[in-house]
Amino acid sequence: MDYSTDIHAQKKMALKALKIAVGSCAAIMIAQFFELAYAASAGIITLLTVQNTRKDTIELTLERLWSFLLSILLIFVCFHFSGRLGWINYGIYILLMVAGCYYFDWQNTISVNAVMGTHYLMSPDYSLSFALSELSLVLIGTGTALIMNWRMPSYLKEIREDIRRIEDGMQQILRELAYELEGYRKGEHAWCDLDRLEAHLHLGLNRACEQAYNSLSEADLYYIEYMEMRMQQCTMLQTLKSRIQSLREMPRQAGMVGCYLRYLEQYVHEDNIPDEQIEKLQQVMDQMKMEALPKTQEEFESRAVLYHVLMDLEEFLFIKQRFWETNLPRPEELYKKESPV
Repeated sequence: MDYSTDIHAQKKMALKALKIAVGSCAAIMIAQFFELAYAASAGIITLLTVQNTRKDTIELTLERLWSFLLSILLIFVCFHFSGRLGWINYGIYILLMVAGCYYFDWQNTISVNAVMGTHYLMSPDYSLSFALSELSLVLIGTGTALIMNWRMPSYLKEIREDIRRIEDGMQQILRELAYELEGYRKGEHAWCDLDRLEAHLHLGLNRACEQAYNSLSEADLYYIEYMEMRMQQCTMLQTLKSRIQSLREMPRQAGMVGCYLRYLEQYVHEDNIPDEQIEKLQQVMDQMKMEALPKTQEEFESRAVLYHVLMDLEEFLFIKQRFWETNLPRPEELYKKESPV
């Protein structure tokens, strides 16, 4: 992780801390204004509900409301109908509530439901008004959390920069692989570049997910699909590098593949549909089949590895082709460009 990324993460952490502090105070003030019992609990609910994205906050809010209904039912069973056994009732309630929350995958709501159980333990009031008071605390706490996370920063500018860096990195790797096949270099920097590319892809994917989960826009799902597509291609590049490295000797036909990699490099762009590159690759494959048969075992093995390199390149292009065949909405800037070559 570079310095700028670390600063970005610190800013996000500071902003979230500020939202939790302001939201918790506001929730307590609202609960006190309505003279609700255990008003401080509203602040705790806000603290536990504010998440990193708007989508996560909304989902957790809905889980809190559903689990509240479950908890109210269990409280009446454990406290009201089982007799007043104090902490024994509370223990039975916790057992059933935790089991229920795990069953419905509501683990994040357990702490608030446990606190609500202590309210009934301390104030054995099973009236409808007390239940509504508890519901009000949940609504105030979660509602304040939603307000705190309703306006979230956009990362579209950073994502567009991530895309540029990723494509530059892929072009560099293809260039180095071409040099290696043509016998100019050993490709010693390719592994470092692949590691750097993978790190950029993970960062870009995290940012794309955060953007989509904050905006709740279907259009922003495009960036998640794009990053995942490039991650698949990065895996193919790692396979390509391993295959090329396994060549004991570089056959004459390797220059043909290196020449194709140089050609392919210039088409690693977001808006390129690789139909022409797939056709060109097929021509290279056909040309390889017309070559004279290998005369030695080493030459045979090298040619076999080289053919696998071509098949990996084909899959590399098919990954991009399948990406463009999906029905995801595309960013407006891509529609404004001319049709790709």
